Formats: sequence, C-alpha cells, structure tokens
Amino acid sequence: MPGTDERGFFDLEPEELADFKPAAPLIARREPFNWKPALIAVAALLALGAVILAVILLWPPSGLKVPDLIGKTLTEAFESARDSGFVPTVTGWAFSSEHSDGVVLAQSPGAGKVEGKGSGIKLTVSKGPETDTGPAPGQAASSQPGGEQAGTGPFSDRTITIDPGSQALPSREEWADPGMTRRLPGDSGARGVLTGNDEYLVTLDTALKLKSLLEKDGINVVMTRETSTIDLPEVMRAEIAANAESDLYLRIHCGNSSDPAMMGIETLYPARDRWTGEFYEKSKTAALLIQEQLTKSCATDDLGALDRHDMPGFNWSKVPVVEAEIGFLTNPRDDSLLSDEQFRWKVAWGLRNGIVEFLNSP
Repeated sequence: MPGTDERGFFDLEPEELADFKPAAPLIARREPFNWKPALIAVAALLALGAVILAVILLWPPSGLKVPDLIGKTLTEAFESARDSGFVPTVTGWAFSSEHSDGVVLAQSPGAGKVEGKGSGIKLTVSKGPETDTGPAPGQAASSQPGGEQAGTGPFSDRTITIDPGSQALPSREEWADPGMTRRLPGDSGARGVLTGNDEYLVTLDTALKLKSLLEKDGINVVMTRETSTIDLPEVMRAEIAANAESDLYLRIHCGNSSDPAMMGIETLYPARDRWTGEFYEKSKTAALLIQEQLTKSCATDDLGALDRHDMPGFNWSKVPVVEAEIGFLTNPRDDSLLSDEQFRWKVAWGLRNGIVEFLNSP
C-alpha cells in the first residue's frame, strides 16, 4: 500500500519511488516541568529549619544558676538549694563571731555560677561564737559559756562523758570485748541518703549542743573528741569515760540500716554479762529515761530501749553506758530532720532532760 510500505528504499520498483515516504522516527513527547512538588518540599525544609532555630534560641540552657545561700539558716539553705534543682551537703562546721549557730558561712560552687541540674552544693555552717576552746580529749570542761564556772549547782559533783560517734579517719578492727573473743571490723559511720551528711559531723554538732546545756546545769562534761580528724578506737573512748569516773558514758550515734524504711529514735544499753554486770542496772535505767525524754522532745518514732551484747563501746566500758541512736541517716525523713538545726537542738534537749532525770534517780 503506497505510503505504508515497510520495504526499504532500494527494494522499490521505479514507478513506486514517487510515492515513497520513509517511516517517521519515534520521538518522546516532552511534558512541561511541574514545579509545585519541588516548591512544597523547599517550603517544608525552610519551615523545619525555622522551628529548629527557634528551639535553639528559645530553649533554656541545661545549666542552672547556683543560688546565694550564705547568711541563710541551714533549713532555709537546704530548701532554697533543692527548689533550684541542686543537692546541698554540709561538709564542715566552723566557729563564727558574726553569725549565730546554724547559719551558712560558705558555699561551693559560689552563687551565680552555672552548674548542671542535680549538682551538689557544699556548705560550711556556723557553730556560733567560740566561747570556749574546749578541753582535750579526756579532760573535763573548766568553765561554762557566759563565764560561769562548772562544778556549781546541784550536779557539781557529777560527770558525764559524751562520745560523738564515728570519725573522719577510717576506723580500725577492734576486739569485741576484754576477753578478746572475736575481732570486729571498724565502723566507717553512716552517711545521709539525701543530704550526704556524714555521721561524725551530725553527732559532733549534737554533742556540742548537749555539752553547753549540761554545763549550764553545773554538770562536769568530758568530751571524747571535739574534732573529726582524730583516730580514736572504741576501747580508748571507753577508757576516757572510766578515767573521768563518769556517772554516765553517753555515746551519740546515727542509725545505719539496709532497710531505708527504718526510722526513728532508739537508745541502746549493754546486755548483762560478765563484762557489764556491775553497771547493767544503771545503764538500763539511763537508757529508759533518755529514750522517754528523747521521743518526747523530738516527737518522732519511738523504737524503744534495747540491750546489746556485741558492741565494743559497751563491753570495754567500766561505767554506766548508753548509746542514743538519734535517727537513721539511711532513711530520707530522718536524714532530712537531722540536717535541721532546730531538730538537733531538740535532740540535745531530750538528751539533757533524760540525763538530769537519771542523775536525780535513786
């Protein structure tokens, strides 16, 4: 058929050449470019970039400014630090002629510095004016705050030895009793589960408060330690109380338990055995009276007065002895209470009242 012959040019007859039309080449049709999807993608990328830039510029920094805690009471400082996202810790106590007892003297890091949320703030707290440098370990105090002489009043012939439990230096192994039946590992002391406060700081501050109260009653006070950087085994502490011919050897400790729910106050006294028989009854009497007054003053859980047979501080003693466990640093509530200046004063008053009742008992 003319015009549709698929034969090649050279295959045609002469009379067919005039009507020959070669097959047209196949050419793809060009469609116009659609810019709309590309513009939408570009707009979406620009919008995403704007959102990211806004987040970078407006998002608050990860660091927080450290609040100014100097001059605040310990309770106020702890609340302010925690409200600002920090973890406060008392790392030291110092005498101050300008600030009363329980006021923050120094902090690290300083106010205004930017630190990560949850960072710690180390606090140095005032013990008030230094009215008396205090006796060396094993020596009775010679005077009271305010210039009044110790040894006056109804208790002028009575002596109390106060032993603030634990110490900053590592404790060594000790024999459990004079019979040397077994060796016990050193007690490193408890540490606040929330505050990080060390037991040796809490007990020393409480003991010094109690010392000032007892001296106002005219009682002669012997301190086993008035510093934390001291290596003082339990045997030596008991010997200090014996050498002072103490009417009572009072040990102040904080509870340490693997159970974080354990909380409250308890007073321990030695079980009756061949080491403690001579002063068992007086120790028990003192423990019962002190426990009653402690819980009354502190209004906290009463765990009772309990006897113990496995404590070197009891077994090596030669005078009536008790140990007041004034709260569990391993419990969040007790740890928080013991960090409160006013609560430690309540503890000191409770101990004082119990001791006075004991000294007045038959």
